[in-house]
Amino acid sequence: MRKKKILIIGPPSLGYLRKINEELNKYENVESSIVLIDKFMFKYRNFGHKTTNFLSKAFLGKNLKKEYVNTHIIESINALGNQDIVFVIRPDLLKVETLKHLKNKTKSLEAFYYDSTRRFPRKVEIISVFDTVYSYDKIDVDTYKLEFLTNYIFSRSNVVKHDILFFNVSTYDYRYEAMERLAKYIHEKKWKKEILVLGPDELTSPYLTIMHNQIPVDDVAEKIKKSKIIIEIQRKEQVGLSFRVFEALGHNKKLITTNADVVHYDFYNPQNILVIDEDHIEIPEAFVNSPYVPVDEAILSKYILENWVKNVFNLE
Repeated sequence: MRKKKILIIGPPSLGYLRKINEELNKYENVESSIVLIDKFMFKYRNFGHKTTNFLSKAFLGKNLKKEYVNTHIIESINALGNQDIVFVIRPDLLKVETLKHLKNKTKSLEAFYYDSTRRFPRKVEIISVFDTVYSYDKIDVDTYKLEFLTNYIFSRSNVVKHDILFFNVSTYDYRYEAMERLAKYIHEKKWKKEILVLGPDELTSPYLTIMHNQIPVDDVAEKIKKSKIIIEIQRKEQVGLSFRVFEALGHNKKLITTNADVVHYDFYNPQNILVIDEDHIEIPEAFVNSPYVPVDEAILSKYILENWVKNVFNLE
């Protein structure tokens, strides 16, 4: 029996893409591969090579790192051969010529926008290249007539005991001040927390733990298991639900989020999920102290990676 060939293309993303690839390869009739859009794969040969790239960017508008990534994608699919589905995450990182080459190598070229077009506007320009574009952002779905698709639950547990009350891991960006205000609020309440921020060496905070290396998704999952409440400061330019929401769901953890749209999802329960205003933080002790209410398995099953993959890639 001929296997269905699927190629996943996207950034390393701490391991989220590999979860899709691993799930696909559980099917005997599927041959799934993954190719990363990773500029860090590019290595300068010497100082002169680095200087050449600087001059190329300055005077020709060409970045050797980006050129390398596009060449790597093309060479990879050429080596793998024609595909039934090519599924691209963050296609805005690739040149149109590269996307068109991919389209010539597959029956169906598909994209998943799990960042909004308001954050990465180039995504609007390339919609027409694809046969199908999925998005987890409801505004983009309505505006550009895309297919709605949430993120997924890739890890599950039911650990009731917890070592800490509040957990979060995030990167240093414009949300930092809001996260620090929230951490200060929790600190003053004398609630136990582990709030990690990936930031530069010079960054310090009395309320946050600053780290300098990214944590893989499996290590994050272990930390979530030991926590009671997961924290999320949502990016203001998008309404789609981040992986923090689905990690909380998968591990039966409460969630505090600034994303008000979460109340419109079928798994929402005010005893499990608290929506806060990042400028006027208020966390009731009743929410912190009350137990988690398990979500019905019939609802959760829609978001579990096994079923997510089955629906997206039309598998039996």
